[in-house]
Amino acid sequence: MNKPSTNNFPNNNFPNLLRVLKYEVLRLAYNKKYFYMVLIESLFACYILMNFVFGGKDGTAPFSKWTYSEFLSLIGPLLSVILVLFCMSVFSEKEVAVRNIIFSTPLSEPKYYLLKASAITAVFVLAASLPILLSFAYYAHYFNFYAYAEFTLPLLLFLLPSQIFVLGLALAVGRFHSRLLYPLLPLVLFLGFFNPRLPAWFDLFGNNFLSWPLRWYLGVMEGPIPYILPDDFLYSRLVFIFMGVVMFAFACRRSKT
Repeated sequence: MNKPSTNNFPNNNFPNLLRVLKYEVLRLAYNKKYFYMVLIESLFACYILMNFVFGGKDGTAPFSKWTYSEFLSLIGPLLSVILVLFCMSVFSEKEVAVRNIIFSTPLSEPKYYLLKASAITAVFVLAASLPILLSFAYYAHYFNFYAYAEFTLPLLLFLLPSQIFVLGLALAVGRFHSRLLYPLLPLVLFLGFFNPRLPAWFDLFGNNFLSWPLRWYLGVMEGPIPYILPDDFLYSRLVFIFMGVVMFAFACRRSKT
């Protein structure tokens, strides 16, 4: 797999932000590491679909919002690992060497980090789309289910807040010290794959909340379980989004020196 040549990097016509953004997206996407990361995420999504989703969440249907929320909470940690690895590339020694040249151009430091974050977001959306598309194909094949719009709310609650938070955190930590990004990888995996019954404000992927029996937690003893989430859980999603945006703004700040 060939990487785009560095000769394509536009040095003479800054600020041509769209060209730079396109270059950054291609540089991230045309990469063997990206291919393997997406492959692992897709294989893991298939494993979750075949072994956990098929039985449904707490007696709900496999295509219920509750079951899909659990699917998202399980694939979310690996997606966050991909996000952190992307952010590591922004603060690598090679990138730092190139950055000194870039900053000699009219491209400002805040715009540089904004472009990097935009490129990471674009490539990450592509990576996240694959397991989601796989789940849609799974539901169509096994259950003849095509009402994918019902999964919009679970996507907004169980995937979007955690990824915005992790992106902001990784960029902010990288601006502070690049080596601090390494502990983020096991921390993300711990928060995503262990269920120590953390409170909602620390339940980044929602897996701790979903580890409780739904009927007992929501007080619904009979009939269908409505897709009603506790207020503290909903507020925590807003807090994660807000904190992610604030940390992203911190990462895009201009250096004092």
